[in-house]
Amino acid sequence: MIFPQAQKYIQADEKYKVTGDYEKDSLLSFYHRIKDGNEEITVSVNPLLGKEEYILSITPDGIKISASCDEGIYRAATSLFQIIKRQGKELQCAVIEDKPQFERRGYMLDISRCRMPKLSELEKMIDFLSALKYNEFQLYMEGDCFKYSAYPKYTESFDCLSAEDIKELDAYCRERFIDLVPNQNSLGHLAPWLKYDEFKSLGLSDGKDMADTINPLLPESLEFVKNLYSSLLPHFKSEYVNNGLDEAFGLGKFQIEEYCKEHGKDIVFMEWLNKLNNHVKETYGKKVMFWSDMIYKSEKLYDMIPKDSVVLEWGYELIQSQLMTEHCIAFKNANLNYYVCPSCNTHKSFTGRADVTSFNIRTAAEIGAKYGARGLLMTDWGCNEAHPHFGVWSLVPAALAGQYAWNIGAEQDGESFKADFIRNAESYVDEVVFGGVKVSRLMYRMANYYLLEPERVHVGTMCGELFQFPISQTKYAHLYDLKDCGDAFYFNNVTEYVKKVLADIEKLEFNEQLKREIILNSRMVILSSEICKIRIGEPVTNNEIDELVSLTDWIYDEYYELWCRRNFEKGVEEFMGYLKDRKKELTALKNERKTKK
Repeated sequence: MIFPQAQKYIQADEKYKVTGDYEKDSLLSFYHRIKDGNEEITVSVNPLLGKEEYILSITPDGIKISASCDEGIYRAATSLFQIIKRQGKELQCAVIEDKPQFERRGYMLDISRCRMPKLSELEKMIDFLSALKYNEFQLYMEGDCFKYSAYPKYTESFDCLSAEDIKELDAYCRERFIDLVPNQNSLGHLAPWLKYDEFKSLGLSDGKDMADTINPLLPESLEFVKNLYSSLLPHFKSEYVNNGLDEAFGLGKFQIEEYCKEHGKDIVFMEWLNKLNNHVKETYGKKVMFWSDMIYKSEKLYDMIPKDSVVLEWGYELIQSQLMTEHCIAFKNANLNYYVCPSCNTHKSFTGRADVTSFNIRTAAEIGAKYGARGLLMTDWGCNEAHPHFGVWSLVPAALAGQYAWNIGAEQDGESFKADFIRNAESYVDEVVFGGVKVSRLMYRMANYYLLEPERVHVGTMCGELFQFPISQTKYAHLYDLKDCGDAFYFNNVTEYVKKVLADIEKLEFNEQLKREIILNSRMVILSSEICKIRIGEPVTNNEIDELVSLTDWIYDEYYELWCRRNFEKGVEEFMGYLKDRKKELTALKNERKTKK
């Protein structure tokens, strides 16, 4: 079998002995070697097949590929390359008839919340996605993660992605039949810009708290966004731009409250959407994508949505996954183009929440397939805790989403939860990333530590969310107060569970960098869990404080080193600042006791 699982794969008893030497090939070089056919691989054009559809036949007499265009040949080559890597010189004869479930199969990586991968790391990720038959990639931007030529002074003191990097990345993607889509938030989530004096007047705010949403009624706001676009969009060949527009919490409040009461907040949103759509269409010849959450209650205004735009229906929690059904039905009835967008769910947790992730991906894909979604976009967020989780935790989710985006498989029954898809995704990652070592199942267990916590957190875990706050803080938003969560029993369980799984991981021999990243994030959970006990009021000895301080120091040094290997240095200081703060508080707690004595 191959991964992602093909639509139709029929094996025969015979074998075929490979004559070509493909051992040193990459997927791309293998494709170029066979795309026009060679002595043992015949390639023919069948115009009746879809753009990415292919037929791959392995017979005792040779190998045949049939496709309508280069994209179909590339997908066939991807499958054949995997078969050869797995089976070696003697291939099991088979006929594979295959095509994608979703026309667009995308992956979106957040590079705005501190962690900005270097170009070489992004290219490694693209190779990983290409082998999983993804055909779209987005880099989410909202702040100073790119050298905007319109506002150069804000990034002149540090390294981040440049225009030349984007051009290189765009070409790298296109070679692999991946569409690199620019992703620039353009309404909410703009606090990184609105904090500067130059742009404060554009924000919607009461003057006390920092603005996060720009004022869509100001001509200066439109000019600002146009400047962001002029700096970014010309470097992408994609016909699309994702302009975000999600979670614009300031809309309808503050400076525009009265106007929105009179004209309607939904109308203001739709007018802003159309202004941006008209601008990118007229100036760059592109179509817009935007997140769906701001239009859920605007069904009567769906006719105002630009006809060639793409609505991105997202939801990462169990309840949100369920609500996708009614949203997708509404989009289908309105004849809107839309994607379903699940998540890796690695943010706000250090490790992810594996069972939520697998449910979220499966539900989004099945609902999307049932109600005519054009695409599936897997989202990989950093969020407000400084993106301390390393990308290793996103590998199995990316593989699982790749499977569902290509082929959702048999209809879900009432029991199995499609466990075979989950195990196949884990086996695939173990094979291509961990060198055949069985790491992924242990990571799955690690990423479910949150089930032992006393309360549930929206798109996160208690350990992941609380670490950024002072030890004296016990409340988390309106959801819970640690003072009401019982005693240390729960966090003792978290700590011991993580230590047990971690011990099993440490016994394994695999890639040194990846192993250290897994160990580091796991020990972050342990540190936060132990600090949660102190938050509750659990007695702690000076020796125990010393151990926590020592663990904090180790995490601090290890985090910096591993971060800088893969990412631009800018941004590393955010989480390291949290580490410094927690260490300072722990030390103060010990010193306070000495003073009392």
